[in-house]
Amino acid sequence: MLSNCNYGKTKLLYKIMKIITYIEQHAIRDAEKDGHPLCAEEYKELKNDLERHAEKLRMAIEGLSREGKFG
Repeated sequence: MLSNCNYGKTKLLYKIMKIITYIEQHAIRDAEKDGHPLCAEEYKELKNDLERHAEKLRMAIEGLSREGKFG
């Protein structure tokens, strides 16, 4: 069974990745199609920030797993 902290990391990583996918597949394209370049830029910035945080979570999970502490 996962500890609450490790469960939280895993759940957040999953949800962040879903948001990144939505931004990539829909939000940016829709904003550009509708002629909203500032919205498209905001989505791109948000996507980059989320990718950075997702990578930190992934590294934390991976590190704990290697140490045998992800449980």
